[in-house]
Amino acid sequence: MRRSGFTLIEMLLVVVLLGLLSAIAYPRMKAPVANLGVRSARQQATEMLVVARSAAVQSGAETRFIRSGNVLRTVMDSSGTWITIASRDLYATHGVTVAITGILPKDTIRFDARGVAIGLTGTETIKFTNSTAADSVCVLRVGKVARGGCPS
Repeated sequence: MRRSGFTLIEMLLVVVLLGLLSAIAYPRMKAPVANLGVRSARQQATEMLVVARSAAVQSGAETRFIRSGNVLRTVMDSSGTWITIASRDLYATHGVTVAITGILPKDTIRFDARGVAIGLTGTETIKFTNSTAADSVCVLRVGKVARGGCPS
């Protein structure tokens, strides 16, 4: 009498083949996933900068974009009290490190009630990097956020 089903050897063969395919695919998938993390971090930072600038214009009060290590915060002055609008730890969420470069790099970018960056001497570049990818966003002296790279 014949029984239907799979033998232990057939099941082990399938598991070994899946393991081999996974081992081959993993290195090829690692780089695109790392690129997605950097792109997501750049997008979140860009959104936070735009929110800081527009909140300054809308409220008529100073707002700040603050980098503290790999944590980004957007805060707004509300009658002398600083209120956090948004906060993101880009290393915890995306595995990305953050650095700010420029002529005189500042970890705080301030926006006045007109949406103009206060105290910038040139373009500030915010760089996002991980083990395999890098990207950046720029803030111009007038407060404009350049998402497609830094103008020269």
